[in-house]
Amino acid sequence: MSALSNQMTSRERVHSTAKGLPVDRVPIFYWFNPHLACRLMAEFQPAGSRLMNAAAGYLWKRFSHGGGLDASEWARALPHLLNEYANGRYALELGADIVIEPVGAGGNVRRLYRENKRLRVLDAYGSVRGLGGIYMDIIKPAIRDVAGLKDYRFPDFSDDKHYAAIRKLRAAYTGASIMVEDFGVQDFFSTQIWAMPPFMTALYEYPDEVKDFQRRFGDWSCDVARRGVKAGGDVVLIYDDYGYTGHTLISMKMWKEFTFPHLKRIIEAVHDAGALAMLHSCGFQTPFLDYYVEAGLDILQAFQPKAGNDFAVAYAKYGDRLAFATGIDVQQGEQMSAAQMRESILDSYRIGKIHGRHILGMTHMLQYTMPGENIRAIFDTVREIQAGVHG
Repeated sequence: MSALSNQMTSRERVHSTAKGLPVDRVPIFYWFNPHLACRLMAEFQPAGSRLMNAAAGYLWKRFSHGGGLDASEWARALPHLLNEYANGRYALELGADIVIEPVGAGGNVRRLYRENKRLRVLDAYGSVRGLGGIYMDIIKPAIRDVAGLKDYRFPDFSDDKHYAAIRKLRAAYTGASIMVEDFGVQDFFSTQIWAMPPFMTALYEYPDEVKDFQRRFGDWSCDVARRGVKAGGDVVLIYDDYGYTGHTLISMKMWKEFTFPHLKRIIEAVHDAGALAMLHSCGFQTPFLDYYVEAGLDILQAFQPKAGNDFAVAYAKYGDRLAFATGIDVQQGEQMSAAQMRESILDSYRIGKIHGRHILGMTHMLQYTMPGENIRAIFDTVREIQAGVHG
C-alpha cells in the first residue's frame, strides 16, 4: 500500500486510478441486483436508513418465503423500488468508492397498469415491459419497424428535475465518485426500444436509416452525459453490450462502421464535460480493446472471464493505457467455494497492482442466488484489501 494510505477521497482515488497515478489503495465498485440488496440488508449488513431496512426486510421475506421466482408478481417486482438506494448510498456504506445514480425523475416508469391481470410498465423510452422472472422484460418495443426509426422521439431529459437525485447524492457525499447512467447506440437501441433480430437485419437492408437514427441517439446521449456531469457526476457509465461468449454480437467490420464513431464522440463529450468515461459492455471484449484505447476510454467494465476474456493477458498489453473495473466474478462465483471466491478476487487484485489502472469491481450485478458463504467471502476479502492486509 502507498504512503498515501487512506488519505484520498473516493473521487480522487478513482480519477487517479483511471490516469495511472499513485493511489492509497485500489478503488472498489459494487453492483447489486435489488433482490440481493434486500437480502443483504435483511441478513448481512443493515443499511444506515431504518426505513430502508424495514422495507428491505419486508420485501425480502415476501420474495423468499413466496418461492423466489414462483412468488407473486408484486413480490418479484417491488424490490426494484430499492435499486437506486442499493447502488448508491447503501453501496457507499459497504465501502464502495464508485456508485451509480440514474437519470430521470421518478425512475424509468411513465405509467404502471394491468393488462389481462398482468403487471405492465410503460417506460420512459416508450417500450412496454412485463415481469419475466425478477426483471421487467420488453414485450412491446417502442420501435416496431424501420419506419419507426425516423419517427421516434427521445425522452426529454432537459429539465433539471431529471438530475435532482445526482445533485442530492453529491451534496450528501462530496468525496464519493458518482457515475451517471448513459447509453451507447448499439445495445440499448437493439434490446430496449427495438429488438435484436430486426436491428441486425436493418444493418444490411437499411444502413442509411440506422445510421441516421444512431446519429440522433448519439446526440441525445451526449446531451444526457453533459447534464449529468453538470449536476455532480464525475464518471459517465455508458451501457453498450458488444459481445456474448467467445464472439462479438455483430461483425467487427460493422461495429467499426455503425457503432465505433458514436462511442468515440460520446467519450469526447464526457471528457469535454470534465468527467471520466466508463463503458459497461458484457460478453467477449478482446477484439475491441485497441479501439477503446484509440477512443480515449478511461475505464472498461466488466471484462467477464466466463465470456472468454483473460484479464491477465489484456492487462499486460493495455493496462498502461486503459483502466479495468473487474475482478469480482459474480457469474462463475456462484459455482465456486468460498475459498475459491476469495482466491479469485485476490488473483485479480494482484494482477491489477502491476499497472495500478484497476478498479476492483463486480463483473455484473451480484444476484440473490449467490451462496451466503460466498457473499461473506466477497465482502471480507475486499475489506482485507482495503485494510492493507494483502499489501
